[in-house]
Amino acid sequence: MESNGTKSKKNTILRVIKAVFLILVFFFLGKYFYDNWDTIKNLDIKPDIGIFIGSMLLYFAYKFTLASLWHYITRVYKAEIKYPDAVRSYLYSILGKYIPGKVFMLAARVPAYERAGVPVRKVAVSFLLENLCTLLGAGFLFLISLLFFPNDVLSDYMPAVIIFIVLFFVCIHPKILNFFLRIIGKLIKKNDMEIDFSYLQMLKIVVLFIGNWMIVGTGFYMLASSIYPLPVSELLFVGGVYGLSAIIGIISIFAPSGIGVREGIMVLGLSLIMPSEYAVIIGVVSRLWATVAELILVLGAFIAEKVGGHKKK
Repeated sequence: MESNGTKSKKNTILRVIKAVFLILVFFFLGKYFYDNWDTIKNLDIKPDIGIFIGSMLLYFAYKFTLASLWHYITRVYKAEIKYPDAVRSYLYSILGKYIPGKVFMLAARVPAYERAGVPVRKVAVSFLLENLCTLLGAGFLFLISLLFFPNDVLSDYMPAVIIFIVLFFVCIHPKILNFFLRIIGKLIKKNDMEIDFSYLQMLKIVVLFIGNWMIVGTGFYMLASSIYPLPVSELLFVGGVYGLSAIIGIISIFAPSGIGVREGIMVLGLSLIMPSEYAVIIGVVSRLWATVAELILVLGAFIAEKVGGHKKK
């Protein structure tokens, strides 16, 4: 058992780490808004408030569902903790995306699982699976959106798109995933990194992620429509643009939350269906849209934890 002195020292170190973490988050957030303040200040838009609020509610639903999917992955992988604690740890970890590198998102989830006796490597594998499913979900949405591309450029490449969709469902087979997990396990000298999911379980998880990407894709379409009117026929294409921007943002590990990278992809994609000046505005507003929603969710998780702790006392 740990002595009181050891526990006190450990708690002090954790408090310092949390403080440094929050300082880094607000530094990079502040830097982004400082660098883009002139653009934000000069935004000349009159959005449809009703549609905009609807888009924000869908973003809340998307993030809360992602937290639930994270818990579902840990449950299937036999690394779960209580649902409220899992959701809270996920929401807190959102702040980690605003620091370059994805390791801070993982680090923010570890303490809650360590307290419940879950090995860090199981949390890490669950985190890897979650990010993989996020990429796959966004990728599938993008592939489907190509079928609705707003001009004839891709008409000759439709067979290739369909082949990629088929390959998508082949690549999620647990045997393929375990091949790469075994390699990682050898590198860190752990032999229990593999997942024992069936193909149907993996397929179910990825389909759930695809469904969740449809939620946020619809939310982004509503956000864009609140600024520049778009027909419903453009919904899948606009959602696919958002999915592609998310993929590039996740891959760009040194850009905090994909800042700058995601917006650039959005502008390129949206410029195909609207004047470029509106595409730029939507790109900037989308960052505010997501950041404000995420900070509200983190604040809500913090308040819920404090209220819950007070009631227990």
